[in-house]
Amino acid sequence: MFVWLKDKRRIRRIGRWFGWLSLALVLLTILTGYGITKFRVVDPLTAGILGKAVSQRWHETVGLLVLAALALHVGLALWSRWKGAQD
Repeated sequence: MFVWLKDKRRIRRIGRWFGWLSLALVLLTILTGYGITKFRVVDPLTAGILGKAVSQRWHETVGLLVLAALALHVGLALWSRWKGAQD
């Protein structure tokens, strides 16, 4: 089916990338959450990019992306372990 899923190193590498993506998205979620409540602090720190309204929109959107990236990260890690136990 997927040829690239047969190589264990490649599965781990992809899983690691999703793990780092999850971490970046969690940090962005924390920053935007702080930007919603303390927008007078976050707005100057981000050069006006994350105002209160933008932080609210990003905070709502990023939550779903965090869940998807984390699910892929955990799923690939479990798949890698399961495939390793079969070999």
